[in-house]
Amino acid sequence: MSDADYPAARLILQFEGWCQIRQATDPDPSDEPRGSSGYTFAFGDEPDLDRIIRLQPSPEVPVRSHGWPIGVAVTSAVRYEGTTRSSVDALTGAKVDLLGGPKLENRNFTLTPVGYEPIVPFELEIGSAALTIRRKAPLNVKDPTLPLWLQPEDVLLAQGANGMNFEPETIGKATGIWDSRLVAEERLAHLQRDLEAARRREPPNDPEIAILTGRIAELTIGIDDPTDRRVANRYWVERFGFDMLGDVEVEGDEKGVLGGTLVRGSDDQGAWHVRFFMGAWDPDVLSAYFVGALDAPYAEG
Repeated sequence: MSDADYPAARLILQFEGWCQIRQATDPDPSDEPRGSSGYTFAFGDEPDLDRIIRLQPSPEVPVRSHGWPIGVAVTSAVRYEGTTRSSVDALTGAKVDLLGGPKLENRNFTLTPVGYEPIVPFELEIGSAALTIRRKAPLNVKDPTLPLWLQPEDVLLAQGANGMNFEPETIGKATGIWDSRLVAEERLAHLQRDLEAARRREPPNDPEIAILTGRIAELTIGIDDPTDRRVANRYWVERFGFDMLGDVEVEGDEKGVLGGTLVRGSDDQGAWHVRFFMGAWDPDVLSAYFVGALDAPYAEG
């Protein structure tokens, strides 16, 4: 959609926060549940690695100790109409989520190169006490039931990321993390103290001791070699941007909260556009920072 095609009114929702991605890493198969030859693992009695991108905390999959607070939220909600700008206060602070168990799908290069994979499924939900909006972005609007592994390459790449970019300044400004090695060193110190306490308190085969021992070993590898992926990958950013043309669901007073009705439809006139990046990948706590914006035009009339 070109600038000339934009309608007079549109809703811009900006959002950011930490998400959880408990995924295996190359050269492990993408569906490896515990971690074997990569650099991410499920230790002790932790749940299996499942690759799901969680933008909100899940009681079934707790965050590892000393990790980042999981939760992506709207930081700015604004209706633009010509030169007029009005805040949509009811959506500021709204929770942002991806539904349906979304995963980064390159499957060890069998679908796309690393850094060009789509997130499948992609169903965005933004909700507050006053209003919840959801919209799907099917990979293939013309054939939404076609299995992932049969999708043409151009379809996968159209909704995939635009490559991996080394952007330490982007990460620093977004998260406040300017020295990823220092983050690893501070985390290691916390875990070493936790391990000493656990050994005084628990039997040698306690799951907590196994988890802490494994995490300490992985952090130590990264600290000893700053070029190792456990530290160096924290500065990389993966950017996405595509139209959303799937079904729309709204709960609440859409007109009252937004001052109008958002467009629907599976053609360009009914498209919403989403842009976001994921970065600051922390393989110790299996988390990444998620920053983006939704641009949703209003229907005329």
